[in-house]
Amino acid sequence: MAVDTTHAAAPRRAGRPRDESRDADILEAARVELAERGYDRMTMAGVAARAGAGKATVYRRWPSKADLVIDAMVCAAQAAIGIEDVPDTGSLRGDLESVKALGPRDDAVWGALKGLIAQVGHSKELRDAVHERLVCPRVALVRALLARAEARGETVPGVDLDLIAAVPTAMIVYRLKVTGEPLDSAFLTAMVDDVVVPAATGRRD
Repeated sequence: MAVDTTHAAAPRRAGRPRDESRDADILEAARVELAERGYDRMTMAGVAARAGAGKATVYRRWPSKADLVIDAMVCAAQAAIGIEDVPDTGSLRGDLESVKALGPRDDAVWGALKGLIAQVGHSKELRDAVHERLVCPRVALVRALLARAEARGETVPGVDLDLIAAVPTAMIVYRLKVTGEPLDSAFLTAMVDDVVVPAATGRRD
């Protein structure tokens, strides 16, 4: 007699299910290793040891060091923030201050980003990943805030908002890679008050 297999259960996936509770530990370990050792000297084995995980566990989640580092930085730098996460404060300056408040407050995060940026010229894979997953989302967010300000009538008619949107990220990368000056609250506030808002609106708020 023939056996009806129409409703046969799908085969179970081999292997143990992924323990996502370890992801945060591994990402934190990667951030600390990057800050202390730099991208070139950090290793997947070092990250695994710091996180108290097996190296195979790390590789199952992130097939390369670049993948792991970018995920760690996206998480730490709040790069996934979208326009919907920023309250409409009624002014461009207020909106940008809200973004600053949502950003990293830990000096170790900036140190890790500095180590990452220092290596982008040596690896196309890393450079492309940084551009796609760290730079583009931040530029897009500032551009969306500028569009919000334009809709309020705050911006100068005809001003190049696409160009202005790239300014904050460019200034931060310049400090990280060239001058080494601190990315503290005073700098971020001055960047908003003295550069971005005047460029977009034609006046200091």
